[in-house]
Amino acid sequence: MKEGGKMPVQHSIISPDLKIKGDLVSSGDIKVEGSVEGSISCRTLTLGDNPVLNCNVTADTVRVNGEFSGQVKATKVVLTSTARFNGDIYQETLEVEDGASIQGHVGRLKSAPGREPAKISAVPGGQSGTK
Repeated sequence: MKEGGKMPVQHSIISPDLKIKGDLVSSGDIKVEGSVEGSISCRTLTLGDNPVLNCNVTADTVRVNGEFSGQVKATKVVLTSTARFNGDIYQETLEVEDGASIQGHVGRLKSAPGREPAKISAVPGGQSGTK
């Protein structure tokens, strides 16, 4: 245990050759490179380049690099340039890089009192300057 009685944040990795049917629950971070069918609840979820996901996700932060099918409820969602998202996103902040694909519904989570409203931003995919 760390000072103050807090446990260190745990990091779990679902490797490319691992297939899970069921629910994943963690108070830490999860990185998925393999296959998950069910639901995921964690602090931070990172989806690798080639995961196979068909699930519902609840997290503080979700970063999608590969393909995802299902529903995400998160404070912050980042879709990188290689993301292929098919489903629903409920978020407070959404970042979408050039090249990302979204098929589905995007909506806001209700903000807690005193919090700023949801923000949506498009992130250029490495292009700068003018031609």
